[in-house]
Amino acid sequence: MNHMRPSILAALAPAVVALGLTVAGCVDDPAGPDPDGVLITLAAAVAESGRHSVAGTDVARGYRLAVEMLNEQGGIQGRPVRFETRDDGSDAETSVRLYAEFIASDTIDALLGPYSSPITEAVLEVTEAAGVPVVAPMAAAPDIWADRGREWSVQLLNPGSSYLEGSVEAAIFGGARTIALVWENTAFPASVASGVREAARHHGLDVVLDQSYPVGGADHEALASAARDAGGDLFIGGGYAADAVAFTTAVGAVGYTPRLMSLLLGPGEPHFVDEVGAAARCVVGNTPWSPALGTSGFIADSDTFVSRYESAYGSTPGYHAAGGFAAVELAAEGLDQTILESGEPDRTALRDFLFTAETQTVLGPYGVFPITDPQAGAQRALKGLQVQWQDDGAGGLALRIIHPWAVAEAVPCYIR
Repeated sequence: MNHMRPSILAALAPAVVALGLTVAGCVDDPAGPDPDGVLITLAAAVAESGRHSVAGTDVARGYRLAVEMLNEQGGIQGRPVRFETRDDGSDAETSVRLYAEFIASDTIDALLGPYSSPITEAVLEVTEAAGVPVVAPMAAAPDIWADRGREWSVQLLNPGSSYLEGSVEAAIFGGARTIALVWENTAFPASVASGVREAARHHGLDVVLDQSYPVGGADHEALASAARDAGGDLFIGGGYAADAVAFTTAVGAVGYTPRLMSLLLGPGEPHFVDEVGAAARCVVGNTPWSPALGTSGFIADSDTFVSRYESAYGSTPGYHAAGGFAAVELAAEGLDQTILESGEPDRTALRDFLFTAETQTVLGPYGVFPITDPQAGAQRALKGLQVQWQDDGAGGLALRIIHPWAVAEAVPCYIR
């Protein structure tokens, strides 16, 4: 963990004040000048509006909180950190344009990724060509890295194919023998579906429904009815958070009671229960992070991160916020270790750190395949968790880890 360096920061205070920045706060001033080259600048375009706005806002909050806390601890090698951010509106073309603008400004020392696999994939085509290091915290589709020759971009999340494999084992524990699988026809959900099929083959379960649907084109009740009619003991899949909410509602509307329901993105976030209420009971989802595991990184441990996030935003952070926070931790640790004797950041040295480091962040363990590997930049250290909404003993619901068995907080509950 980084430590306070008040004497160094005090020495820089006049320059910081002259720049219109605050020592203790998050530096989020895209237009602010840096005439003396004092600042280290990180930048990202994140979906704070549009289709992915809920998750994207959480990621952005994680980014901002990490930079705020980093500056409280003295910045990087005594230099304050500025965070430049833009809203990409959940749109890939907009995000690509914004990252191109960051690069063209020639003031950015490292980039943090946008939200979602499709948008990240589009952005990386620009950043790779420009030779700018990118930490991508919210892209899990394996195809973004497999056989792509990545040399500047690294993945924080565990690959999508591993996201719901544990739900298959949890369903088997409850007596499930068949799976109804529905999934959005985009890269990330497709990779999750592939992992579910492989898990089904490995454990001898029958996939009785395997149905894709277009982006924004899901008839949730019709798909739930098809899963019901096919006899799926495990109803599994989905797309992004809005689909998880819609499918949770749809199964009740059509009278479908699978033994277990596991949905892709949504159930692993604290606010899921606020959106679906009691229908969340026994619903399973993936999360790469839980404060119950006691993680720790360059800036903070999980307890400190959670308490600071709750104080700043009035809610408990989920893994999207933890991922944003962890991306700043990783970039900051790399810059701290590779900054030149002259005090200037070195993009190539930072890139080499990102591709070779084995370290820890608030999100968990970090390590990627090296540049010489066909999967260069893909995460290989972080493992996902299966979490489930269960009765908390006080009339409400609590999110608990149910898989892997070695770290489970509770035995799975089942709908029937």
